[in-house]
Amino acid sequence: MKRLAFCLTLLLYPVACAFAGDFTRFRPGVRANAMGTAFSTIEGDPFAVFYNPANLTTLTNLEARFETGRRLSPVANKGEASIAYARPLPGQKNRVAGLGYYASRSRATLSMDSLQGAFGDRTTIKYFQRPLFYGGGAKIVSLRYPGQNQLGLGFDAGALLASDSGLRTALVLSDIIVGLGKTGATLTLGNSYIFGETTVLADFRTRGTYSELYFGAEHPLFNGLVQARAGKGVSLDGGGYLALGAGLNILPWTLDFAFSIPVSGYSSSAGYYGVNLGYRFGAAAFSENLVGDAARRVENLKMQNADLRAQRDNLENSIATYRVNKGTLETDLTLMQSRAREMEENLKEIQLRTLEAVYAKEHAKPAKRAFPQAPPEKWPKRHKVEPGETLRSLASKYYGNPNLWERVYEANESLVIKGLPSEGAVFTIPAPPPAHK
Repeated sequence: MKRLAFCLTLLLYPVACAFAGDFTRFRPGVRANAMGTAFSTIEGDPFAVFYNPANLTTLTNLEARFETGRRLSPVANKGEASIAYARPLPGQKNRVAGLGYYASRSRATLSMDSLQGAFGDRTTIKYFQRPLFYGGGAKIVSLRYPGQNQLGLGFDAGALLASDSGLRTALVLSDIIVGLGKTGATLTLGNSYIFGETTVLADFRTRGTYSELYFGAEHPLFNGLVQARAGKGVSLDGGGYLALGAGLNILPWTLDFAFSIPVSGYSSSAGYYGVNLGYRFGAAAFSENLVGDAARRVENLKMQNADLRAQRDNLENSIATYRVNKGTLETDLTLMQSRAREMEENLKEIQLRTLEAVYAKEHAKPAKRAFPQAPPEKWPKRHKVEPGETLRSLASKYYGNPNLWERVYEANESLVIKGLPSEGAVFTIPAPPPAHK
C-alpha cells in the first residue's frame, strides 16, 4: 500500500510542458496514454511501433487496433485517430513487422499525419543467457500549418532487456526526422517492474534541451479480464492532469479507454480522452484461456501435493530407521563401556603384577618353588543376549550348571519377557554361589 501511495503521488505531480506547441512529440495509443506514455517497456501491444519497435517481437498473433481520441487544451483542443497493425513474419522465428498510422487535427494551429513501419527481433546475450529485444523502423511525417506544408523522413530504433526478477529496461532513439526544419530527436530510457501483479513504469525522455519523467501503472483484475491503469498525463499547452484508463481482454477482441482528471480542477480545459478497439487473429477466447489456466493450476497443485506426500513418507521412513539405529548403537555403546571398565581393571592388575615382579627380582631370596596361581575371576560380568539364548543356556555358559538359571533371572528380571531374555539386551551375570566358584 505504501508503494501504491508513493506511485500515485508521483502520478499526480504536474510538470509543465516546454513543447506545448510541438505536435510531433505526441504519440497515440489509449493504453499508452492512460499510463502517461511510459510505454517503452510494454510487451504484447502493436502500438509498440510508436514507442519501441523492439517490443513488437513479443507479439505472437496477427493483430490490428483502431482508436480515436481527443486532447483538451486551454488554447485549442486536438483530435486524434490512429491505426496499429502487427504481424509475425512467416518462416522467420521471433521477427515481427508493424505498421502504424497517426493523424491529429487542430483548427487553431496545425494538422499532422505520420505513417511508420518497423520490425522487431530478438537474440540471446551469450554470457548472461538473457533475451535481448531490438528493433527499428522508418516514418514519414506531414505537417500542415496555415499556408505552409512540410514533409519529413525519419527513423526510430530501440532495444529492451528483461530479467527474471520482473525488471525490464529499454533504450529508444526516436523522431530523428529530416525535412521539418528543426531536430526532434528524442532519447528515452524506460524501466518497469512488477510488484506482485502490479506493473509500475517510468520513462525518462529527453528532447533537445528539455527532459521529463513520465510515470504509469497497470494492474490486472478478474484473472486478467480487466486492466486498471493510471499515469501522469502528457499535457497540451501546459494543462496538467492525471490520466486513468481501463482495458477489457474479451479475446480475441480487446477494448481500451482512457479519461483524465485535471489537476487544477474539473472546470479546467486539460486532459485526454480516447477509446481503442482491437482484434487478435487466431487467439484463443478468454474463456478458453481461463479454463486452461485453471486446469494447469489444478494440475500443478496435484503435483505439489504428491511431492509433499512423497517427502512426508521418506521423512517417516528416515525417522523409523534412525530410531532402530539409535537403539542398536546405544546397546553397543553400553557393552563397549562395560568392556572398557573390565580392561581398565585388568590393566591395573597387570601393572601391579609388573611392579611386584620387578620388586621380587630386585629382592630375590631363595624360596621354595611355587606354582603361579591364576588371578581371581572378576564378577559380575556383562553379556549381550544373542538370538536363541535362554536363561538356562546362560547359566550353563557362566556357571557350568543350567539349574542356576534363577540366579541370572533375579539379576535381570526387567530384561526377561515371557521367560526368555530380550534379544540384544545387556545382561548382568552375577557371581555364582560360593559352592560353585
